[in-house]
Amino acid sequence: MPTTPSPAVARDAATSPRPVPPSVTGQVLLVPVFTVLGAVVASYALVVEGHRMDQSVPCKAVRAPVPLTEYVAAWAGLALGVTAVVACILAARGIRRRCATGLWSTKPGLLAYVSVWLNIAAIPFELLILLMAHRPAGIWPGGDCG
Repeated sequence: MPTTPSPAVARDAATSPRPVPPSVTGQVLLVPVFTVLGAVVASYALVVEGHRMDQSVPCKAVRAPVPLTEYVAAWAGLALGVTAVVACILAARGIRRRCATGLWSTKPGLLAYVSVWLNIAAIPFELLILLMAHRPAGIWPGGDCG
């Protein structure tokens, strides 16, 4: 006569960790990619900003007109940084729901977890780069302006 498992055994089987599906692993690995791309694009905007500074002629407008690439790079850097954080939160919820395990308990999840904390530190710098791209032109105060 077959016996049925006790409710405690059935509950343990329902909450035991399951393998992480490849679709969730792919989503988790997008977090470090977004983090790196956001930092690279924001640094490109900073380089473009640095080339616009011209202090060789006194009383000349310090900043040249803002090229479109700087605006796009500054906005894209911040957008990629925020997207990495959102993707990490969604991946953590997906792993918790589908696999009954934490994000940090898998190797790709640990990589995403670490990179999102680094990205949270990088987002304020990406925001400053965006603000620098929208800063109005000024006058260099050096030399004879009269």
